Amino acid sequence: MKNLKIIPPTLREKRRYIAFQVIPEEKEDFVYSDLEAAIWNVSLDFLGELGVAKTSMWLLKEKWNPKKNIGIIRCNHKSTEKIIASLGLIDRLGDTRICFKILGVSGTIKGLRID
Repeated sequence: MKNLKIIPPTLREKRRYIAFQVIPEEKEDFVYSDLEAAIWNVSLDFLGELGVAKTSMWLLKEKWNPKKNIGIIRCNHKSTEKIIASLGLIDRLGDTRICFKILGVSGTIKGLRID
């Protein structure tokens, strides 16, 4: 069996990390799974399946901070505007009205400085 060749860094997709904060209208708590489902559903509605596949979007669950409601989304460098636009379309999580605040976009997680 042949070993697979590793893609050189020059041919890899450049990643961007988008830090966001969820601001609820009332001080109500919400579950992370509801937020994750809302982000995926709105992205699929706005961009379609092919569009979401081209963005290489992924929610980083281990970077979610439930106390500050801060999270990070990873995508490729060509689709950051599309992801930010789709986040702006989310206005509810269940019965709670929310809005998103974009804290920053960076090429590395360390460069976001959200702590």
